[in-house]
Amino acid sequence: MRISTSWHQQLGVNAMLDQQSKLSDIQMKLSSGKKYLTPSENTVVATSLIDLDQTIKENQQYQVNIGSARQRLSLEETSLSSATDVLQNIRELAIQGLNGSNNADNRKQIADKIDQLNKQLMGIANTQNANGEYIFSGYKSDQQSFTDTPYAYHGDANTRGIAIGPNRQVTDGDPGESVFGTVSAGPLTAGNIDNVFQAVAKLSSDLRANAPNTASLTDIDKSMIRINTTEASVGARLSALDSQENLNADYILDHQKTASAIGDLDYASALSQFNLQQIALQAAQQAFVKVQDLSLFKYL
Repeated sequence: MRISTSWHQQLGVNAMLDQQSKLSDIQMKLSSGKKYLTPSENTVVATSLIDLDQTIKENQQYQVNIGSARQRLSLEETSLSSATDVLQNIRELAIQGLNGSNNADNRKQIADKIDQLNKQLMGIANTQNANGEYIFSGYKSDQQSFTDTPYAYHGDANTRGIAIGPNRQVTDGDPGESVFGTVSAGPLTAGNIDNVFQAVAKLSSDLRANAPNTASLTDIDKSMIRINTTEASVGARLSALDSQENLNADYILDHQKTASAIGDLDYASALSQFNLQQIALQAAQQAFVKVQDLSLFKYL
């Protein structure tokens, strides 16, 4: 085997390059905060990190869905509470109008007030969210829910389920007719009217004719029960959102901790290794300088 001066120098260069590569690797890890820069360094950990990241993103999307559902349901809950207040006022006026001490003019004045409240009630039924969607129109959220000339429902009976967790969904709204009653096209008889707007309109019409019917109270009471039942359902769904949101947050945090434990850099250890690698590089550089001063001719 022939040994030359250039061979000795090349060994020195290779040693320095190797130490520089190791030092650069540690520097990049310190910069990124990651224990492994490429999947090939630890394929098992790399696979686990990909799975953990996917799970975290899925749960973060559930949190976004919960925020969206909460916005819609909170608006619905507020609307239903307002509708209950309006109906309570209408009921009080109805009782006042049924009093036998009233004359035709008194009842006409009461009917005028009831008509205004009925318009207010319909305005609530046509509530729109920040995106301009009618919250009581089902899938037809771009259509006004109810009109009064004639009374009609323009939405549909569909409800939208939103995923808020693994294998868990919540309905983020209720179709108008399930809340305010089905519109009838036939003759209306007090006591048998399902739609709240038609029931209130019938009450007003009878008062204007000075012939109020106590059965109108039955229609109003049925409407109030239906709205209150829906409001209770909305409240239960909002509670479910709060509960699932906390579960998702805990799940995300646990997975983030696991990912950090197996994938994040131990800075104390890395800095110690960095210092040792610097010393190793300096030693290689010093050795190369000494090798450069040597020549095989000195030994011939």
